[in-house]
Amino acid sequence: MLKEDAQKPARTEDQPTGDIQFLQKSFESFTASTMKLQEAFSNLEIKFANLNRELEQKNRRLESIIAEKDEMRNYLETILESLTTGVVVTDLQGRITMMNGCAARITGTEPGAADRALADLFRGAEEMDRGRSGNAPSRYLQGKRKIRLGDSILEVLTSPVKTRDGNSLGTVHILLDVTRVEKLEEMAKRTEKFAALGEMAANIAHEVRNPLGSIALSASLLLKGLADEKNRDRAARIIHSVRNVDNKIANLLLFTRKPEPLFRDLRIHDVLQDILRFSAEILDKEGIRLIVRLAAGDPLVRADGELLKQVFLNIILNAVQAMRGGGELTIETRLHNDPALRPGMERTIEFRFADTGSGIAEEDRRRIFDPFFSTRERGSGLGLAIVHNIMDLHRGTVDVETGEKGGSVFTVLMPLVESE
Repeated sequence: MLKEDAQKPARTEDQPTGDIQFLQKSFESFTASTMKLQEAFSNLEIKFANLNRELEQKNRRLESIIAEKDEMRNYLETILESLTTGVVVTDLQGRITMMNGCAARITGTEPGAADRALADLFRGAEEMDRGRSGNAPSRYLQGKRKIRLGDSILEVLTSPVKTRDGNSLGTVHILLDVTRVEKLEEMAKRTEKFAALGEMAANIAHEVRNPLGSIALSASLLLKGLADEKNRDRAARIIHSVRNVDNKIANLLLFTRKPEPLFRDLRIHDVLQDILRFSAEILDKEGIRLIVRLAAGDPLVRADGELLKQVFLNIILNAVQAMRGGGELTIETRLHNDPALRPGMERTIEFRFADTGSGIAEEDRRRIFDPFFSTRERGSGLGLAIVHNIMDLHRGTVDVETGEKGGSVFTVLMPLVESE
């Protein structure tokens, strides 16, 4: 046993110490690595915090830019919606990308309607430039055009939308509703024509009246000296015809003679109500239903009340004669504020007299205000001509158009005065 024990290696005291030292070095190495990791993590945290701050700053800057752009976009949209002219923007394919509220109202389109062809917007329009007419929506894609769309007359101005480097993005179309301006211009032309016609008619009337007087006198003398019944009848017919011609001339002179209006501030609705009370019996007798819609408030005009009553009565009587079998007469007033009109006509009141009669043919409507033109047998043809003259004295207009449901719509436009 002693000999076997002597052959085994001896256990040294240094072996546990070496293991401990190895563990210590490993632990120190691990600690150093941990410290480096902590330091790297701390640096990473600092960099991450810096990145977060930079990102927050950039986010705030981006949010500020977006807010500014949103504010600018809302500002521009507010301006576009506040315009009294229509604005339509189309892309290179001619499809609508933007349209403001005024353009929607003018064209009778739903607000915000986009992604549709511009030609659809002007479908049914008639070109009025250079005496041409017809459906030609493709022509509105460039230049300047005047078109009739329904009852409205529009002036369409177009120009390309380009980037700073000259690349085309599309087209912007400006729509101006010039219906009332056109009516004023037509009224002015009609007034000039009436002035020339009145001067000529007055000269002719005086030239014709002298020989007519001689003819009437001679026929009267013949009538007294003739015994034959046939000859007496012929002389009487000559006298009767001369008197008819003289009455026509008297009416012509009445038309050419300008009345002297007595202007004062009037509540125009009161003037209209007076005429409606006066004509109520006539309307009832003819079986005509009256509908009245008056604008709010008490609008004031500077006018001659008696002359305006003559205007309203003439238009109502024309409506009655157009509805001999009964019908419906709608009278309404509307207030307008249009800075684009001539000075003094920016604020106006519009009277609309819409009947359900047989209407007026297009060729007759162009001449309806001409003196001695009448669609009725034995009509003098002076009633509406005198209406035109009275409205001209009041710096107003009168016009007629076909109603939506047939019949005729007479429109009277007058400037308002500021209420006290």
